[in-house]
Amino acid sequence: MSKESVMSRLHRFAAWFVASLLLATTALAPARATEPAQDEALAYAIGVQTYINGFPLMDLYRTLWETSFDPKRGHDRTLNEFFLFDRLITSEDDWVITPNNDTIYLRAFLDLRAEPIVLVIPPMGDRQYWVPVSDMRHDFDANLSWDTVGARGGAFALCPPGWQGVLPEGVQRIDMGTPIGWMLPRIAVDGDADLPAAVALQKQIRLVPLSQWGATTVTRPKPNPADFPRFTRAELTDAKAYFTTLNTLLRLSPRIGNPMDDAMAGWLREIGMDPATGFDWDKLSPQSRRGLERAAADAHRVIAERMPRLVPIVNNWQLARLDKRISSDPVFAAGAAMLGLLWNPAEISTYDVAFLDGAGAPLDGNNRYVLRFAPPPPVDGFWSVTMYSAENQLFVPNPINRYSFGDRTKGVVYGEDGSLEVFLQHEEPTHPKERANWLPAPKGPFYLVTRHYSPQAPILTGDWLPPPVTKR
Repeated sequence: MSKESVMSRLHRFAAWFVASLLLATTALAPARATEPAQDEALAYAIGVQTYINGFPLMDLYRTLWETSFDPKRGHDRTLNEFFLFDRLITSEDDWVITPNNDTIYLRAFLDLRAEPIVLVIPPMGDRQYWVPVSDMRHDFDANLSWDTVGARGGAFALCPPGWQGVLPEGVQRIDMGTPIGWMLPRIAVDGDADLPAAVALQKQIRLVPLSQWGATTVTRPKPNPADFPRFTRAELTDAKAYFTTLNTLLRLSPRIGNPMDDAMAGWLREIGMDPATGFDWDKLSPQSRRGLERAAADAHRVIAERMPRLVPIVNNWQLARLDKRISSDPVFAAGAAMLGLLWNPAEISTYDVAFLDGAGAPLDGNNRYVLRFAPPPPVDGFWSVTMYSAENQLFVPNPINRYSFGDRTKGVVYGEDGSLEVFLQHEEPTHPKERANWLPAPKGPFYLVTRHYSPQAPILTGDWLPPPVTKR
C-alpha cells in the first residue's frame, strides 16, 4: 500500500471521527430554536397552551388582588376573613361576573401557607345554604351545604397540601388542592323581608386560624400586600403582565404532584418560564416576546369564542351539569371561568345558559321574547332565570329593579295548566300579565342563566329540558 493511500485513509478516518463526535455532541445537547421564525413559533405554541391552562388561576387571582389589595377600591377586609355581602346584589355591583340575585354572599380568599383555617358553620335550622370551597384552579375541594352537611352545621379545617398535624376534637379535615383558595358561601333569601333572619345566620359563619382555635377573640389577619403581585382584569390580555404573574403564582400556590402541571413545566422551561427559576420578560428575545404577545391575544379569543358552546346544547341553551374537578379539561375550565366564578357542581346546583334564541339568533333587548316553562324546573330548593348584559356580564339596570325571575318571584301569573311564561324585552309591557311576568332586558345584547338549586333527578338525567326562548 502506498504512502499516499495510507494518508488518504487516515484523512477519511479523521473526517469520519470528527463528524461522529459532532453528531454525538449534538444529540446530547438540548434542542434549541435558533432561527427567529422558529423562536417565535415555539414561544407562540407554548404560550397558547400556557395561557389557556392558566386562565382559571389567573382570573381567580385577579379577583383576589382587586378585592383584597387594589388601593383604588378601599378595602375593609383582606385574606382569611369574610367579606359579608348582607344584601341582594344589584346592577351597581361589579365585583363578581354573572352573579345571582337569589342569595346573600360571604366571600373569602384563603392563604393557608402558614397554617390551616377552620371554617365554622352554625346550626342553620331550615335555612338553605351552600358553601362551595375551591382551590385556585377552580376545582372544588368541598361542598358544604344543607344537602351534604344539614341543619346542624359544623367545624371544618381547610388544610394546605401536605399539611401534617392533629386537629381539635370535633373539627373535620378538608384537604385543599392549593395553599391559596377561595370560597363563596351562599345563603338563600326569599326577598327583602327575609333578609334580617338570613343576615343573622350569615354573621355567625366564621373563619378561625387553627392556632387561635378556642380563643375568646380572633386576631385580624394582616397579610403583606407586597407578597401578592398586582394583577387586574385589564391585564388578562397583557402578555407581559399575564405570563410574569402566572410564573409567580405557580410558586405562590402550587399543586403538588399534579400530572398536568408536571407536563407543562417541561414546556415552560423551553421559553425561560420555569417557576423554579423565575421569569424575566425583558430577557426574552424579541421573537419570543412577539410569539407570547400573539399567544395571549389568540388564546383569549379562543376562550371567548368557546365560552358560548362549552357543554351540550338543547334548544340553544347550554346545559351545565359540572363535575367537581374540571381543570383536567383546560379549554372547558377556562371558558367556565370566563363566564362565571366558582360554579357549583351538579349535585348542588345546575345551570342553563342561553346566548341565542330558539331560532339561533343572538338575544337582543330590542326584540321581544317569551320563555314558556311547562312545567317549571323540578327542584328541591328553588329555581330562577337571571338576565345579564352581554357587554359587561352584570345585572341590567331597570325601573322595577328586577334582575331575575323564578318560583319565588312575587305576583307572578301562572297558566291554568301550571305553566309559567316569562316575557323578555327592554320596553315595559302594557298587558297586565306580561307586566307581572316581565324580566327587563338591556337595549342591546344579553344572555340568560337559569339556576336550579338542589335539582331533582329529571334535571340531572335530562328528562326535563329547558324550553327555547321564542321571539314574538
